[in-house]
Amino acid sequence: MAFADETDDLDGKPRKIATGWAAWLADPRTAVLGGLGTALLVGGGRKVWQSLQARRAATALASPDVQPDEVEAAAAHGRQSMIDIELFRLLGTAKTPEVRDAAGRALSILWARDDLIVEEEKALVRRGFAVTWKARRRYPRGLRVPIPIEASYGVPFLTEDGPGVKPSSLEWSHRILGAERANLEISSPWVAGPGLARFTVEPGDFATLGPHRLALAAKVRVVGLTDNWEIELPHLPFSFEFDPILTTEALLTTEDEPRASAMARSIRLEPPETTEAGSLHLDLTADLVLRDPPYLVVDTLLPADLAHRLEVEFEGVPGRFQAGSVVVSGQDSGLQSFAIGPIVGLPDGTIDRPGDRRIRAILTADPELGWADPDVRSVWPGTLTTDWATVRVIRR
Repeated sequence: MAFADETDDLDGKPRKIATGWAAWLADPRTAVLGGLGTALLVGGGRKVWQSLQARRAATALASPDVQPDEVEAAAAHGRQSMIDIELFRLLGTAKTPEVRDAAGRALSILWARDDLIVEEEKALVRRGFAVTWKARRRYPRGLRVPIPIEASYGVPFLTEDGPGVKPSSLEWSHRILGAERANLEISSPWVAGPGLARFTVEPGDFATLGPHRLALAAKVRVVGLTDNWEIELPHLPFSFEFDPILTTEALLTTEDEPRASAMARSIRLEPPETTEAGSLHLDLTADLVLRDPPYLVVDTLLPADLAHRLEVEFEGVPGRFQAGSVVVSGQDSGLQSFAIGPIVGLPDGTIDRPGDRRIRAILTADPELGWADPDVRSVWPGTLTTDWATVRVIRR
């Protein structure tokens, strides 16, 4: 290190002036350059590290044994190293539903971060769009009751509590084609997803055995995100047919004493739970109502299914009176409650004054009700009767 003498202009005394490396180090600009260099070195190293991590993630996505958690974690690296392309590939070709759903969730995270272009957003919705139909494929030709059909649809891997785009950010509208109903061919109001279409078809509206083809025509639009767009989605069909040999009684199972006892023990009448909202009332006649009518409670661990008409009988009053229906699949578990009513056919004057009455419920097999529910497989053929329960009749 070298120093040179120089006279100070203020006091005339000589002072040492650094030269060479000492001068360079003493220069304030050196500190600025050093700071910039350090920042570049750290930032560049960080980018290199991120790039290496992204490449490892992309390599993992390309593996045939990639796991769902690895797929979803890849979203943390954004679009680096072709990760978005690998995610779209897995969404369409992954071997398991779990990996496909993980790819969809990862892409939805990129979408929420605005890392996808509009066409990629549309492609994600198109590829993820799914419809689940709830109906039978085959019905008896002699079926007389309307057939209820349900179609639930949307993008199933989107979750409301996840980090990606939420189902509520997509609004849906749909039409049903092929049901021979004009009102079903009109687009439904827009509803935030997932979507649900419930409707019935009349067996008599279909002259031939079939197969008859229904189709869900849905459209979707984005709300509350950076880009707003709307697209039509592919029509996803469902086919059913009528069988001239199949009878409505084909659902009835055989009756035996052990199962009859189990079925009888599975039903009972119970009073409703008390609430601060006040009493419930069920119409009886023009002048009288039941206060807090009981519920029919079914223990659904059944040896057979229920597809039964519900009737009620009042002690001392001749006849049974229609009060609804009960359909329960024996594969369900737990308890189910069914409200009684409306009560149909009770003549005025049969019960003429307020007071306590005893009532019981009678369930009579109706296999046509079973055909309307695709989960019902074997309907108990016998009649089931509950114990008597006390109810209160009051004036309106």
